[in-house]
Amino acid sequence: MHRRDLLKAIPAAALTAGTVGLTPIRVRAQTASDGSAGAQVTAAQRFRVGDAVVTALSDGFITFSPDALQGIDPEGFATLIERGHMDPANVQGAVNAYMIETGDEVWMIDSGTGPIFGPTLGHLPEVFAALGMDPARVTRLIVTHLHGDHIGGATMNGAPVFPNAEVIVPEADRAFWTSEDIRGQAPEQFRPMFDLAKATLAAYGDRVRFISGEADVAPGMTARPMPGHTTGHTGYMLESGTDSLLIWGDIIHVPAVQLARPEVTIMFDTDPELAAATRKDLMASLAGTGQMIAGMHMNFPGIGYLDTFGDGYHFAPAPWQYL
Repeated sequence: MHRRDLLKAIPAAALTAGTVGLTPIRVRAQTASDGSAGAQVTAAQRFRVGDAVVTALSDGFITFSPDALQGIDPEGFATLIERGHMDPANVQGAVNAYMIETGDEVWMIDSGTGPIFGPTLGHLPEVFAALGMDPARVTRLIVTHLHGDHIGGATMNGAPVFPNAEVIVPEADRAFWTSEDIRGQAPEQFRPMFDLAKATLAAYGDRVRFISGEADVAPGMTARPMPGHTTGHTGYMLESGTDSLLIWGDIIHVPAVQLARPEVTIMFDTDPELAAATRKDLMASLAGTGQMIAGMHMNFPGIGYLDTFGDGYHFAPAPWQYL
């Protein structure tokens, strides 16, 4: 089966609703969030997908608590987190982005958080510096959805961080996150998300392109609608030669929980029922196929393969390849 056809197994209703190898880089030490010594080095890992070079970039981490999740009680949450050898009182979840170098182009899939979520996040500028990558070289910023941890790093002080990039955004997300009517009905704590989306799109002006459905967004890159987390939440399939990578965005937020219990949702889902259905159908279609996957909240670098495990799933990290 060609990789382009893999996601055809997702029910049409879910798709239309709202419609490798790793290689080291130059690194430098980061300062720990509390100012202490012993922080990780700048986190980036390169690997190949056909002729393209993909770099997983760590923006940092966010802390998840049981009350952020829906459909699981605190005891069930703790059991699954402990099974993953983590502390239920301190669940640190990755925030990843991906850079793709192909031909003369450089594409970013999401931009991280920028300065909006505190000191444990917003590290992409440091990673870019360690890579020796000038943000002005980025030719396309391809957005999975318009949440702050995916577009917060696209601007700084109101100006584009990627001054030469075309920005590709799902139309269904634009319609939702720029709606004054929807913003007015949203809980107060969510309204800044609407303001950020509007400001980001305004900063890039006529360089924003809106897409719908399974659009071809760049040579070898195809959009795959995965609605529910947001109305326009979208994954992207990169294909080069016989290789492919599916970047599935926010299909999973807390791997230790949602791999075992795909029905569990998160408070930031616009449509929790649809998010769960999309996740279940997508994971069922991918498990055991050998399709390489990347996820923004999978444990860094977030690259691997999905297999069934009991009543749930197991995410096997991609092996290191010596290039």
